[in-house]
Amino acid sequence: MPTDTVNFYDSNAVAYAADGSVNSRLAPFLSKVLPGGSILELGTGSGKDAKVMVQTGFVVDATDGSTELAAIASRYLGQTVRTMRFEELAAEQAYDGIYAAASLLHVPRSDIHAVLRKIHAALRPNGVVWASFKVGSNEGVDRLGRYYNYLDSTELTALWEAAGPWAKVELEQWLGTGFDEKATKWAAITAVR
Repeated sequence: MPTDTVNFYDSNAVAYAADGSVNSRLAPFLSKVLPGGSILELGTGSGKDAKVMVQTGFVVDATDGSTELAAIASRYLGQTVRTMRFEELAAEQAYDGIYAAASLLHVPRSDIHAVLRKIHAALRPNGVVWASFKVGSNEGVDRLGRYYNYLDSTELTALWEAAGPWAKVELEQWLGTGFDEKATKWAAITAVR
């Protein structure tokens, strides 16, 4: 994640953590993960989704690239949230699920393939990953100064399929908003190792 983007989340952590609610797509993801399994969350933000995972009986390794958000989420969850950037992921077949809601969209296009390969490696056989992205055609910075890779659905699917031998890769799309409250076309990948 670019430094300016991390700085945005560090500087706006309190407001960002107070915004939003639990992701409506969390429950469908959890239904695909081994009950009681281990889930890595990449970009936990406030920790709201992670709390639902814990309350549902999963073992959650919540991470965030922002030190300030990790501290807020640690207090909210009552467990340590690691400060970790995506490129630092080094686990091998350690998780039954990986959840990345609106986080991998900050990975530079030049680095996304390497990060997706790390995600594939970190999943156990039959493990499931869910990741959401803002749809677009050109990488860039939004009006708040945050970097986005803005991938279209064809490119997004191709990147995931090239990242490893998945058993299944599925794409879903919807219209919604984000922290900036701007109308946004979203896409998410669900992939099974």
